[in-house]
Amino acid sequence: MSLIRWRQRPQMLMRPMMRAHDLFDELDRLFATPGEISDEADYGPAVDVYETEDEVVVKAQMPGVKKEDLEVNIQENTLLIRAETRREEEVEEDGYFRRELRYGTWARRLPLPAQVDEEQVSAKLTDGMLEVHAKKSEKPEEAGKKIEVE
Repeated sequence: MSLIRWRQRPQMLMRPMMRAHDLFDELDRLFATPGEISDEADYGPAVDVYETEDEVVVKAQMPGVKKEDLEVNIQENTLLIRAETRREEEVEEDGYFRRELRYGTWARRLPLPAQVDEEQVSAKLTDGMLEVHAKKSEKPEEAGKKIEVE
């Protein structure tokens, strides 16, 4: 086996490409209509979706989200999580070094891996973690249902 020297691309060449990628992501976010929700949302919670023998479980990180600003719905075996985060204080100074905290309304639509009974779904928000438990069903449900968050 021979060794080949690895050369990192010059930062000067990579920087414009990274900035262009960031610009297109920001344009997608700005011009998306409220009803247009992507499965791969950049601005939304990180989620884990898994199933056990008798239920489907969704865990979503929701830092800074209050229960009253959270909406969870299920329809046609798809879970919709919608929330709003608000800026508590507005700083009028231009002395920011970095500004990464996002505020606003976002939504995430997650197709579930198994048919669930829409009447047996529960959601609980604890310490910034949303946990949704949905009992599996043999028959598909037609109507949608809003789930109350505890």
